[in-house]
Amino acid sequence: MSAVLAALATGVAPAADAAPATASEILNCTVNAAVTFDPALSAGPEATTVTIGGTATGCTDSQSGPTAVVGGTVTATLTFGTLSCNPLTVPALVPGSTATFTWNLQNGTHASSTITNIAVVEVDGAGTLTGTVTGSSSRLAGETLTAVLNIDSDQPIIDNCIDVLLGAPPIAHSTLTAVTAFS
Repeated sequence: MSAVLAALATGVAPAADAAPATASEILNCTVNAAVTFDPALSAGPEATTVTIGGTATGCTDSQSGPTAVVGGTVTATLTFGTLSCNPLTVPALVPGSTATFTWNLQNGTHASSTITNIAVVEVDGAGTLTGTVTGSSSRLAGETLTAVLNIDSDQPIIDNCIDVLLGAPPIAHSTLTAVTAFS
């Protein structure tokens, strides 16, 4: 599997056993977002910044009532020391990457969660991102985020990476779908 897929996701929906466990989950949502690679994802290893921006929908919150999360937005910046479509490139996430969720609450107000200590790994063939909600966040402080990622663009990213390895232009933009769980 390509190193970028191990770092970020697969072009195929994750297997059922790759989804986050439900026993201790506090909040689950599905994130749909745009992804930008800078510089564009290529065949050669390069320092790359991955910017993510999108929405969190279909949220299930263990906290009921007026402060229950009903959806929101997410932004993230992941900085890699090395990232490429080449399966021999070991992706290296640089410390300091962050993500911020701005939550829409049932009562019409907002709360936020900032994620740090982000790690991206491959688990059971799916790209998985984990991180910790900062203590200063207004919601979910101290909790752990687990996101199982599925990335595609006009074609699944695996096809795009194969094309890049065969000489096609690098990948500048993609989309992301992630099943997220805070526990």
